[in-house]
Amino acid sequence: MSTYRNLTAEIARLQAQADKLRDAEKAGVIGRIREAISVYGISADDLGLSKSAKGGAVRGAAVTQAPQFGVAKYRDPATGKTWTGRGKPPAWIAGAKDRSAFLIASAKSNGAEPAVVAKGRGRRSAAAAKTVGEPKYRDAATGKTWTGRGKPPLWIAGVEDRTPYLIKP
Repeated sequence: MSTYRNLTAEIARLQAQADKLRDAEKAGVIGRIREAISVYGISADDLGLSKSAKGGAVRGAAVTQAPQFGVAKYRDPATGKTWTGRGKPPAWIAGAKDRSAFLIASAKSNGAEPAVVAKGRGRRSAAAAKTVGEPKYRDAATGKTWTGRGKPPLWIAGVEDRTPYLIKP
């Protein structure tokens, strides 16, 4: 016999199950959308998500994009961390007399590679830095990278074919 208490418990259980499935499907949808954006070069203006004439965001505009700190000019080959060349230099480049070895290839040619500068979490030991590895995948839209180890970030989590995101040597 069904009671009100049993039914509300069943509804709560089903709602939790539905939320879990929605989150799993959402990651895949976001991955496919980002892939389409990078393939077709779609901009926020194309989608009607640019700022209005008054300077405010258009109603319904997505505001979850990560902040852009500048264009990365230098990359640490051991960890993959980047630096724009502005501000205090990180420990991995501070003692280098010739910084050209750390220059990112596109920074050498035209400086057009967008990247979010990694915020440091303190110094790592040499052993810990070796385990991080070089990034294998890059999101063309944001410049974010992933080594292929550990839990994949949302921009690549739901993508079945990751070859378009591979960083070519």
